[in-house]
Amino acid sequence: MIICKTTERLVSNKVMNISWNESAVLIDRKSKFQARCCRIKNQNDIPILLQNLINTNKNVSKASHIHMFAWRTGELSVQSNVEDKAKSKRKNTKKKTHDHPNDVIKNIQQGSSDCGEAGAGQRLLTLLERSNIVNVLVIVTRWYGGTPLGSARFRHISSTAVESLKKGGFLT
Repeated sequence: MIICKTTERLVSNKVMNISWNESAVLIDRKSKFQARCCRIKNQNDIPILLQNLINTNKNVSKASHIHMFAWRTGELSVQSNVEDKAKSKRKNTKKKTHDHPNDVIKNIQQGSSDCGEAGAGQRLLTLLERSNIVNVLVIVTRWYGGTPLGSARFRHISSTAVESLKKGGFLT
């Protein structure tokens, strides 16, 4: 199992390393699913990253659904609100699940692609939105095994994406 695979790409006359955080390959009735994610700065990087993945990974290039993906970019700014902190201490409210409850994301841009697996890209995008994750590209690859999986395929797409995001440190 490969946890992190680094590839290089040429951007603005300099070489940058891209770290792919890969999930384990999930197999169900001969269909295989694997997710990858990486940090991105803007949406212009996405076509380069997708093509780079195909060029550097022969298994990906042979997949039935090469790139089911979603991405979000935005500017993260921390706002501290002393009054809200005081209220939460007095009311003894439960702690929020994310690390920075006062973070505000501005200028959000997002998108997704199904790659022939209807609804897959939107599910990945919803995962990023609900988890409040920005500046990330998540890709799921599927190798069709010959047997229709029904709705189970969406569970596999989501679970491998979550595993990849956790390995990348984007989810806790």
